[in-house]
Amino acid sequence: MGFGMTKCLDKQVTSAQERDKYSHYVAGLYVKKLGDVAKPEHADVALQCLNELIANTLHHIPDVITYLSRLRNQSVFNFCAIPQVMAIATLAACYNNQHVFRGVVKIRKGQAVTLMMDATNIPAIKAIIHQYMEETYHRIPGSDPCSGKTRQIISTIRTQNLPNCQLISRSH
Repeated sequence: MGFGMTKCLDKQVTSAQERDKYSHYVAGLYVKKLGDVAKPEHADVALQCLNELIANTLHHIPDVITYLSRLRNQSVFNFCAIPQVMAIATLAACYNNQHVFRGVVKIRKGQAVTLMMDATNIPAIKAIIHQYMEETYHRIPGSDPCSGKTRQIISTIRTQNLPNCQLISRSH
């Protein structure tokens, strides 16, 4: 994932193929791992594996913030930030959600549009991350063996100067 993100750091992305390749680096790795654990007969174990996978992924959010803050070109920033916030929103939707194993879990179209319109600068990205980290934190099950680790990771993310605010939804 880091390799794929750095390929876009100094490069102007000019084609849909390059955009799709970047998006694969950002989100494709999650999808592959989920396919490895999503067996219906092992739903409880699979959900614990899913929660652990998401917790391990959340651990990289400070690196994502650093990466995005280094982008100087606004068009490259928007190109890289939008898949990141979509991935964070999707991870929050998938966390501790058994519907992941019954069908497709994704963010709503209106939510996606709002994220695309709001992900324009680092303070906005931090506010988006804060919103989804809090949502995830409140869904941590006490019975999950990974719950302590997930709380610790989110506590670490909270120290990254994330604004404690709710994004204002826009009327579209």
